[in-house]
Formats: sequence, structure tokens, C-alpha cells
Amino acid sequence: MNIRIIHKSFINHRFPLIITLLIFIAFRIPWMNEGNPLEFWGSMFIQISIALFLLYFTQKYAIIRQKTLLPAFFYLLLVGTNPLFFYDLRGSVSSFLILLCFLFLFATYQNPSSQRNALNISLVLALGSFYWVPLLLFVPLFWQGMYLFKSLNSNTFFASLMGLVVVWLFLFAWSIYKNEWIVSIQALPNWSALWDFRFPTAMSMKDWITDIFLGILLILSTIKIFMVGVSEKVQTKISFGYLLLLTVIIFIFLLSQNQWEKEWLLIVYVPLSILLSHYFTLSNKPTIGWLFLLAVVFFPLKHLIFLFL
Repeated sequence: MNIRIIHKSFINHRFPLIITLLIFIAFRIPWMNEGNPLEFWGSMFIQISIALFLLYFTQKYAIIRQKTLLPAFFYLLLVGTNPLFFYDLRGSVSSFLILLCFLFLFATYQNPSSQRNALNISLVLALGSFYWVPLLLFVPLFWQGMYLFKSLNSNTFFASLMGLVVVWLFLFAWSIYKNEWIVSIQALPNWSALWDFRFPTAMSMKDWITDIFLGILLILSTIKIFMVGVSEKVQTKISFGYLLLLTVIIFIFLLSQNQWEKEWLLIVYVPLSILLSHYFTLSNKPTIGWLFLLAVVFFPLKHLIFLFL
């Protein structure tokens, strides 16, 4: 078995991605009648859309030097083999909104006149907070992104604040017009939910195995970005540095707000899929190929084993 050919086929060829998509759908069939059909089909459609949107995003901004299908592959692999996400419409929508904000953020790179994109980011997060409040926690994280991309200044910061304020002003104006103050107040996000910290009391063996394996892959990706990939452009290193920082912070949110485990996991898999794709795309070493093959079989096999235990 030529591991390099197998590894390269996953990077460049569409057939493995199509097979992964079919497996993604097939894993859901036994759970089709376990809950709300709208949540089931809505989650599946949005998660597939995120995977395809990841391809568009990474290729539009040339985040990975080589054209690759791995961002979609890894997202489908991580999300599609875990029944925890089969009915999580809220987490799927939130993940899509964060990816949409990535599109606006990366357009601001070294562009001090990025008021429109800064406004778009805050509008998306403010509107999304009515559906899931913790999206507001990403506002300072995207400010940090604009700072790293050298686009944060007084104008973009003010535009970002305006995006938040304009949503609430519209709600306030609507309440005056309708003379329905109580409805307006009830529609506001529950701010206290942002500071509702619930740490996990215990973790299953499956969670420990998954976290350790993903942690190893993340460490290897970090080493490649900052220590090995000296030939990378400055923009690429800044981009991956930000995605790495975001991944770590979301993992902290995951541990400190465990009541929203599904939502945080679905969100963290967005930047993590990009980081893993970068690590596995730009190397032809047999050891990397075998590690990639291990990742391909690890996630579906892990869930199948624990399903029948």
C-alpha cells in the first residue's frame, strides 16, 4: 500500500470527499426518528454547507498554499461521526455564523478602511445572540483578529460598536412604535447566560481519547506553523496564529460552559479543521501519511466501538 498516493488522493481528488459525504449521511440514518425532523434535516444541511463554505473560504484567501479539499473533509469527519451533533440546530447555525464572520475578518487584512466588514461582523454576532447568547463572547475575539490583521483603528472599532448598538436600537424603536415594552425587554439576550460557568464533573473514556488525540494533532500543527514552516508568508503565519489562538480560547469556553458542549464543539471544529488541513496538506512524509490514515479511521471507528459497548 502506497501511503503517499492515498494521502495525496484525499488532498486533491473529489472522490474521497464524496465518499466522506456519503458516510456523513449514512451515519445519521439510524437516528432519523430519534427527534425533531426539522432539527435533524436542518442540522445536516447546515453542517454540509459549512464544509463546502470552508473550501470557498480557504481558497478565496489562499490560507493554505496548496489547493486542498481537506478542510471540508475534516469538518465532515469530526462532525459527521458523532451522534451528539445530529440534532443540534443551534450549534450548527452558530458555527455557520462564526464562519461567515471569518469571511468578513480575513477581508480586513492590512486594510484600515474596513468599517463595512467590522460592521458586518458585529451585526452577525448581535443578531445571532438572540438565538444563542454566547456568540457575543466572540466580539472581543474578532477585535483581536482585526488588531493582528492591522485593521483595528478608531473607525473600525466604532463601526463594530455601531453594529451592536443598531440592532438594539431597532428593537427599542420597534417597541416604541408598537408600545410593547415588555415584549421588547423579553426579546433582549439573557446577559447573565454569558457568565454561567459550569465545569464538567466527569469525562467519559471516549471524550478523553478524543481530546488527547485532537490535542496531539493540534500540537503537531502548532509546531509546523511556528517552527517548521519558515517558508510561509507573514500573512499565512498571522492567519494561522489567530486561528490557533481562537481554537484554544474556544476549548476554554467548552470546559467552562459545559452546558453548551455541543455548540462549542461544533464551533471549535471550524478553525480546527483548517489547522489540521494545513498540517496534512503540505507534507509528503510517509509518517504524516500514516498519521493521516490513522485520523481517517480513528473517528468513525471510535464512535462505532463505543456505540456497541
